[in-house]
Amino acid sequence: MKWVQEVTARASILLIMKFVARIAFAASALVLPFAAQASLVINGTFEANALSGGSTNYAVGSTGLTGWNVVGPSGRNVTLTGNGYLGQQTQHLDLSGTSDKAGSGIEQTLATQIGKKYTVSFDVYTGGTQYNGGVDFMVNGTSFGSNLQGNEAGNTTKRYSFEFTATGASTIKFLTYTNGLVSHIDNVSVVASNPVPEPASLAVLGLGALGFFRRRKSA
Repeated sequence: MKWVQEVTARASILLIMKFVARIAFAASALVLPFAAQASLVINGTFEANALSGGSTNYAVGSTGLTGWNVVGPSGRNVTLTGNGYLGQQTQHLDLSGTSDKAGSGIEQTLATQIGKKYTVSFDVYTGGTQYNGGVDFMVNGTSFGSNLQGNEAGNTTKRYSFEFTATGASTIKFLTYTNGLVSHIDNVSVVASNPVPEPASLAVLGLGALGFFRRRKSA
């Protein structure tokens, strides 16, 4: 009977709509943690070691700077500088330390996956034209940038981003480029480059199936 067919069709449509809604909800639950994907870097903002102004030095070989190993020639150090130093609004790490010579810096090994692409981003501040610092950046010993400078004209930070493909665990390293003052870095971040499908994409597929079903019923 016709009314039975109509009731059946409406019930089927409702079931499909519920199915689509469940897919979208489930996808949201899966994707949202990735949408706000956390950086793999520990203490990339250098705020974990709180300063109440002033600065703190960490000698080569030290692990006192949360998440990082201090590297470079013996006798060198790096300096954690506080809010307000040279006008900065957050804590920075000065790779040149108190020696102001090339080669001192920090490194951190990250749990990256073989064959997966990652984007590393960070801010550089070199104090404008009155200072002569610079930053070298490398991943697993391969240079991705040398003598990186801040925004010299505006005397502000400049953000850099590089992409690399992991061959296993990845060690990121920052070194002061040359003998000179002010080789600051801040806001270091490493996240997976591969995009994650949005829940809306799955919902569209479900709605397409619903439209197809309706067309068949009206034919």
